[in-house]
Amino acid sequence: MSALFETWTLKQELPDPFARIVRESGGKRTSVKEKDCSTYNTGKAKSATLHPPTLWAILGLIELMGGYGSGAAGFQAGNEEVNFFCVEYEKTDGKYALVYNSRNGKVKGLRMQNGKMEPLPPVSERGSSGEEYMMLFAFLSVDSIDGMYNREFASHFYDIRSHLEGEDVLTDEELLSCAFVCCDNLYRRIESGSMMGEGAIPLEESQLAGTDFITPYLLHTGVYSPNEIECGEFEILAARPLLKETTLGALKGKFNQGRTYPEEYRRMIPDLPDYYRVNTETQEILTMITNTPARFFMLAGESGAGKTTDSKIIAQALGYPHFVFTCGPNTEETSLMVSVLPNIDSCKLPEEHWPTMEDFLMDPASAVAELTGMYPENLERETAFQRILGEIYQRGYEKAKGEKDFIKKESTIIQACRMPSVIEIQEVSMIEKPGTLTRLNALFDDCAKTDLLNGEIIERHPDTVVILTTNLDYIGCQMFNESVLSRMNLIQHRRGMSAKDMAKRAVERTGCREFEIVHGMAQVVGNIHKYLMKKQVQGGVCGYRELENWVWSYLASGDIVHSSYHTVVSKASPYPEDREEILNTYILPYYETAA
Repeated sequence: MSALFETWTLKQELPDPFARIVRESGGKRTSVKEKDCSTYNTGKAKSATLHPPTLWAILGLIELMGGYGSGAAGFQAGNEEVNFFCVEYEKTDGKYALVYNSRNGKVKGLRMQNGKMEPLPPVSERGSSGEEYMMLFAFLSVDSIDGMYNREFASHFYDIRSHLEGEDVLTDEELLSCAFVCCDNLYRRIESGSMMGEGAIPLEESQLAGTDFITPYLLHTGVYSPNEIECGEFEILAARPLLKETTLGALKGKFNQGRTYPEEYRRMIPDLPDYYRVNTETQEILTMITNTPARFFMLAGESGAGKTTDSKIIAQALGYPHFVFTCGPNTEETSLMVSVLPNIDSCKLPEEHWPTMEDFLMDPASAVAELTGMYPENLERETAFQRILGEIYQRGYEKAKGEKDFIKKESTIIQACRMPSVIEIQEVSMIEKPGTLTRLNALFDDCAKTDLLNGEIIERHPDTVVILTTNLDYIGCQMFNESVLSRMNLIQHRRGMSAKDMAKRAVERTGCREFEIVHGMAQVVGNIHKYLMKKQVQGGVCGYRELENWVWSYLASGDIVHSSYHTVVSKASPYPEDREEILNTYILPYYETAA
């Protein structure tokens, strides 16, 4: 047994309200009831025990999430996975900072006491209670990042949180039952992790006697600094001030450039709701635009990652019109500059007076004279008819000679380059010829000039922001020419949203208030997406848009399983055998109770 769960830890003081409930119910800290045990408790003689450090940690995390506790929780995200989970936790003997690597179970940390950095005390009866470790493991169990999220723990944790934040949704017995399950859940997942497989929390137990010290030098280099904050404010692990996810409403006026535009362009400034979330990557771009000459950016990521929404957020925050140019397989160099369109104005009928059939029958010569201005004598009808047709043909021919069959219209790229604006060039990887985009290189250079087909020299406005958005891994996507890539000031490879982020967005956009249900749906969508990537299924997709459609369908039908058939499963794969496997593996087992 690890030091975290030795007998002395179980005898520590319980926090209220759990201490009060235990006193009023006879003082028993152990339960043999089935409902009080975790699903990971598989023994014949089941029992669950309240673990004071776990309960203190849970209450501390609830305070952090509520915005009134001291400390922070977040993670350092790499390109494809989480590098470290990071927490700062306030105790009576100082503030503790811990960094956890879930791949090898290693924990590093330090304690800040009276302005001095020192190693973490060992978990022992005369050292630390281990409360800071339990807070770390509780956080990664409720935050759906990198596969460490645990549905059982999160469900009971959020029930406790809702009750303590004033909703009073639980009786004392139910509240204590949630506490038993949370304590038993973490105990089983840590102690039996090596035998459990999925759901385990890897932990190198020997390090509890002396956790690796994060030296001041390593701390200041930012090696262990989080780049995503879930709650609180980091004071120790942050090597520099960290950007934190916010809303459009909170950014009002911060980045606005105060430009004025004619009405036709003022209508093109996006008007997204204030509650739209602005992630740290988008704030980084806005900060670069307002503080540096950087104007060229590329956002790469899977469908539904929010690339287009973020480009609109950038335009709205700056107060710029938002232009869009969408590329395709047949996009040519010319189409980046101009659009060649049929001259539909030439199809208008000329406003001329023509002789009627009645005029022709009564006096053919007068009908001819009306067109030609000359009255021919003794003109037969057949000859008059031929002259009328000839005159009409000649007039049409002369008119057509002075008109063009096609006209050239500036592309939205050129229109955007004439003013301070944001031009989003979508799906640039769909262009079949990688060298096509090099036609824009002259606009992307310092001189910012290029020539149009009519000989005009167009100069890009210095405040025109160019954002390329693309999916790199989808069918039909091509590689980029290196000269285009080298001109980008910033290239962000957007990670797919976590289940928690998808659930937050879906709740905001659909109005569905059942966050736990939507969060579970987001978990399913994420698992299906991983399956598609692992099996390399071509022609299928499963991401945020599928989740939102699923939520809308669920709100309409009330049947969470049936609504997934045509919103998620049907789009995940074109192959019946894959769809059946997805349904039977990822949806039905998850919702077997609801089904």
